[in-house]
Amino acid sequence: MKKRLPASRVYIRDIVEGYYVRSEGDFEPNYLITKDARKVYRVKVVATVVREPVISDDETYGKFQIDDGTGTIWVLGFRDDTRFIKLVKKGDFVQIIGKVAEWRDDKQILVEGVSKVSPNFWILHRFETLKEKVEHAKKAKMAFDIYDRYGITAKAKVIAKNKGIDEEMLQTIDELYTMMLEQRTLEEELFEEEEEEEAPVLNPELEKAKKAVMDLLREKKKALSHKFIVKKLSEEFDEEIIEEAIAQLLAEGEIYEPEIGFYEPL
Repeated sequence: MKKRLPASRVYIRDIVEGYYVRSEGDFEPNYLITKDARKVYRVKVVATVVREPVISDDETYGKFQIDDGTGTIWVLGFRDDTRFIKLVKKGDFVQIIGKVAEWRDDKQILVEGVSKVSPNFWILHRFETLKEKVEHAKKAKMAFDIYDRYGITAKAKVIAKNKGIDEEMLQTIDELYTMMLEQRTLEEELFEEEEEEEAPVLNPELEKAKKAVMDLLREKKKALSHKFIVKKLSEEFDEEIIEEAIAQLLAEGEIYEPEIGFYEPL
């Protein structure tokens, strides 16, 4: 029987800001490398459910979103694991155990276990997570110093061993630096492409519709449904323009969707 890899206590920010690695071997597990050079195969997170769980009609897929104060992330269950999705509701404090995955550059947790916990347990989790991070940081600082000076060489491995640092940490740092460099190169290429593009031509009618949507949301001071917004503004704008205005405001971060089909200003 294959031994299950241990779950690491992490903050959601560690997952979201980390680098996801897809293993080349068919039987090798994928993993996450955090910015402080921790290699994480499975995670343990305590957070609040901030969106009501959603399950497909055939119950082969389900998800809910959690927030631990450092970030938000979607928790997904497929096939038999949708049973975990049914255990929670919006507002619950939960402990999640699962594997990290990535879809279209967004990190996710593939759930393997869920349990409801008390707010006190959340405080304990924060303490234990911080304790693990501090303990790791002490060795990581030495490992970064050794790597920056000697790279991955025989001398570096000997020095690391004498300081009680696992050779794997040097390998992890090497992977981390490689991925950071690749990301930086990609961002520079994208930035160059954006500079070459001409400035978009503004649509006065669309800008007017965006302002109208924002004014309506601020006036009501609560989440408004998509149907309500369209109805209120339909005398002044075509439905298509209103739809586009909402979509652009979401993309620009001016509004958000606390529930599916409802909008509030940020």
